[in-house]
Amino acid sequence: MKRLVLIGIAGFGFAIGVAAQGLIALDNSANANGVAINTPGNYYTGTYGMEVWELNTSSIPAGFNNLASVDPGWAYVEIVTGRWRLELTLANQTMRDGTFSLGSWILPDVTPIGSKVVLALAVWNSGAPNGIASLYWLDSFNALGVIAFVNPTAAPTINGSPPVPASLSGWTTSIGDLVMIVGDIPETSTFSLVGLGAGILLSMRRMS
Repeated sequence: MKRLVLIGIAGFGFAIGVAAQGLIALDNSANANGVAINTPGNYYTGTYGMEVWELNTSSIPAGFNNLASVDPGWAYVEIVTGRWRLELTLANQTMRDGTFSLGSWILPDVTPIGSKVVLALAVWNSGAPNGIASLYWLDSFNALGVIAFVNPTAAPTINGSPPVPASLSGWTTSIGDLVMIVGDIPETSTFSLVGLGAGILLSMRRMS
């Protein structure tokens, strides 16, 4: 945990100096919802990884309003191949009873600075290094889940007192738990689509 905090602080300082756009507290300990496996309320304890994706809009795109009823594998493919921006990847973390507390993080692609955006959290219960790899790991033990919600961000500052990070207040009771589904394996052709989308995503980020 200490190492994670130090990494977060280092990343925070670097981002402040380079391209600070939006600040959030990646922590659901105060939320009524949690990370469950297979069914809502069946809260997960163990190893996990998480990606934070961001979309510069104040409304959830069609098809993402109720991800509890959507195939998480397909939801993840839609995110990777859509207009979403990958802001953060954290692998090999540990949660207890569906609760994570990962500190404060800069989202570098929030425009305008400190604005309200749509966040998508992709979570998997394996040692996969990222969400795309987790698709290949899915089986009778490994799972993937996705949830999306509109959330505020705080405007980072270079000088003066550090701002208070925005909480995950958009993850309300009406949205429900983030449910990871075991063995939610997309069709084989999906892997090619995800690989293509990931390649395009990385190329665009290098050019920006």
